[in-house]
Amino acid sequence: MAVQKDLENQGKVSRRTVLAGMAGAALTGAIASRGLVGSASAQGSYKLDLGGYAGPELTSEPVTLRFMRQDFTPDVNALLEAAYAEFKAAYPNISIVEEKVPYGDLQKKLLVYIASGDAPDIMMGRTDFTDAYHAGNVALPVQDYFSADYINDIPANLRAAASSGGNLYSVPWETSVMMLYFNRDLFEKVKMQTPPEVTGLDGGWTDEELVANLVEMNAKLKEAGDNQSWALAAAGQGNGGPGANYSQLESIWIRSQGDPNAAKDSAAYKTLMGISDDGFTVSGHIDTPEAIKGMQFYQSLFAKGLTPLGPVPNQYPGGLAATYFGGLNFTNRFRVPGKEPPFKWGVSLPPKGNIVFNGNGSDAPLVWSKSQHPAEAVALLSYLCNDKNRLAFHKTWGSMPSRTSLREQMSVFATEQPFKMAQALSDASYSVPRSPGYFDYFNAMNPAVKDIALGADPAKVLPDTAAKIDRLLAKYRR
Repeated sequence: MAVQKDLENQGKVSRRTVLAGMAGAALTGAIASRGLVGSASAQGSYKLDLGGYAGPELTSEPVTLRFMRQDFTPDVNALLEAAYAEFKAAYPNISIVEEKVPYGDLQKKLLVYIASGDAPDIMMGRTDFTDAYHAGNVALPVQDYFSADYINDIPANLRAAASSGGNLYSVPWETSVMMLYFNRDLFEKVKMQTPPEVTGLDGGWTDEELVANLVEMNAKLKEAGDNQSWALAAAGQGNGGPGANYSQLESIWIRSQGDPNAAKDSAAYKTLMGISDDGFTVSGHIDTPEAIKGMQFYQSLFAKGLTPLGPVPNQYPGGLAATYFGGLNFTNRFRVPGKEPPFKWGVSLPPKGNIVFNGNGSDAPLVWSKSQHPAEAVALLSYLCNDKNRLAFHKTWGSMPSRTSLREQMSVFATEQPFKMAQALSDASYSVPRSPGYFDYFNAMNPAVKDIALGADPAKVLPDTAAKIDRLLAKYRR
């Protein structure tokens, strides 16, 4: 199991400081060990299945709830709209006004709303920024509105990621895993062994093995006269290409070099954690010898011509790459009749440094701390997260469920290799480095990663970036 880092930030941080830091970052995108127990007890008979909600009965007065979320595909949007209609039929006095925005604009839009003082009641946030939501008084603590059973159904590492200062600030909507997809046809074409198809965290390729196999793949593709296929597809996370999503993807290369069992003052432990315990110092964590070694492996993917230097949409699904780092949604998409890719495929673990590392960043709706209708907002959010609605969402959207009982109701997690491996990765995953200034951290690391991909020396870039992040985080001290 992953070490759960329960960071209750020492030092108070003003809301103004957090918002200023969020704006300056040009946004793009104590719980686990002791458990967080909801104290709510139902105060009425609810008119429909409100999931884990255990707060007061909802008002009979006219109420309008505003919800800002990402604009999903039409089939997922239709699911949510049908759910709203069901909720409205049970509570006709409660109107729901949606605002759908492009995914990459969610956190930027959230910032604008909070700064304006007139924010939607529910907004789609991310567990990556939980400490900022806490420090800036952005989100309502919601644990007292939920039953203990519901809260404990969220895996401990995800509860920790969604919590700060002893409070649960959001409800994980889904969670991410990063797996190594491969194109069986290309491996067969060049007569190479595919990556190991394991169900746990043992047996995958190491960093060295990944690079060596991709070098061999690249050479054999060219020998076979295939000059359009790549050994590794361009990253598709964020805006695509190198440095587009440090939290979910590129951090693997650094943090996998760490060691959760090392002494806490060791470079190996600090490499895994990514930041000091107080959340304000990065030097000595992302610029260690271990971190530099990890980014040298990452840089070699570009230096050896194994993967493109910029974004290439749909490269792997189009059959033009032997491997790709992607989430569980690709597995679900590829299994739908009529949506299969034009090749046989499989999945393996991400490469192992010292450990197999995965981040557990999760889209997670939050209730605005100044909502005039907190009980109704939490009840609507909980209703959207009841079993029926979540199972329909995950079946259609394809993401990883963020509750244990949902996975147990989906038989594939017990029977099929990609899902069993995804669950093992999720259960052992880590939150982002915990800091009220993670906005700054994230947005400083992305360009640093891109510079390294383009040839800059990791031994110089990482210490310079660490010093920069230290300066950015200093404003959160008081």
